[in-house]
Amino acid sequence: MGLKDLLLELYDTANSKEWRPWELQSRLREIYENVIAVGDDLSFTVKLDKELRKAELKSFGGRKCKMHPFKTAWRFSKGFVAFEGKFLRISRELDKKLLSEILDAILPEG
Repeated sequence: MGLKDLLLELYDTANSKEWRPWELQSRLREIYENVIAVGDDLSFTVKLDKELRKAELKSFGGRKCKMHPFKTAWRFSKGFVAFEGKFLRISRELDKKLLSEILDAILPEG
């Protein structure tokens, strides 16, 4: 399974039911041990093996926003994505097709 497929599986799991943050974190870690946090809004943060590519997400309909501690964060009509170095935070409210396209733009090659 590729990294993109793995991240989309985490996204699907986060959206599969109404979780409590600690329940979701435990479940996501069973799928991918590099899940480092789940927020109160059930967004999740993963630490990847390689740095993410810098990308301008305005063409996806995003607008830059501030989201500590990430230097790069984009908000969409529903949900957000934030990334910095090897860390990626994904909102479960983000449209899945849009998330897939964003992952194509920011995931490291190989």
